[in-house]
Amino acid sequence: MPADLSGLIWFTDLRLAIAEARRTHKPILSLRLLGRLDEELSCANSRMFRRLLYPEPRINRMLRERYVLHWEALRAVPVVTIDFGDGKKLVRTLTGNSVHLVLDPQGRPVDAMPGLVLPDVFVQWLERGLGLARCDRKELALHHERFLRQPAAMPRESRAMRASAVAMAKHVVEAPILRAVSPVELDSAQALQLHARVAETFARGTQWTLESLVAWIYQDLFLMPADDPFLGLDVPDPV
Repeated sequence: MPADLSGLIWFTDLRLAIAEARRTHKPILSLRLLGRLDEELSCANSRMFRRLLYPEPRINRMLRERYVLHWEALRAVPVVTIDFGDGKKLVRTLTGNSVHLVLDPQGRPVDAMPGLVLPDVFVQWLERGLGLARCDRKELALHHERFLRQPAAMPRESRAMRASAVAMAKHVVEAPILRAVSPVELDSAQALQLHARVAETFARGTQWTLESLVAWIYQDLFLMPADDPFLGLDVPDPV
């Protein structure tokens, strides 16, 4: 059954979402995440979606009127508890990434936006997804190819970030400071770089299924394959 979340109606059963999409001739916005979207301690990205994206008036209206919404937990999100003593504990999620996917009314993926982007970027991506969902497979590749030719397809890092990255030791010190100044902008730039890699696969004519695309994004883009029980966190300390 669909559930009300952020003022929006979300399906948790993909089969029902596809049936509704076919009935209404709307595309599907499908979210894959670590943890549950309807719980506070879902992954960090999905918490930002609830606070920054879904309530934003333009986004909220577009999601309500022009998309069928679906979310699915890929797996549980790692949770860490810090015990400060005297009964004081801090519980936080440790890692995790989310991806929004646009599916046509048949449930076939036509685009994906990994991670968190700014509201203006998300609006543009949703608008573009409406057109992509109406394309046949050949047109879909051409649309992605044309998109990649646009200068805005690849985000520009800030001048400070580029300067910081020139020397790795300097970057290690400065990147957290720069990130603290504008974390969402930096997350958005990184997400757009990952989105460009997704678009490249569609432009090449890759015939993704929903599950194969999600698996590739988590393994090759997020570097946290779903079958890794530690999500890459058990990497040994450098010697």
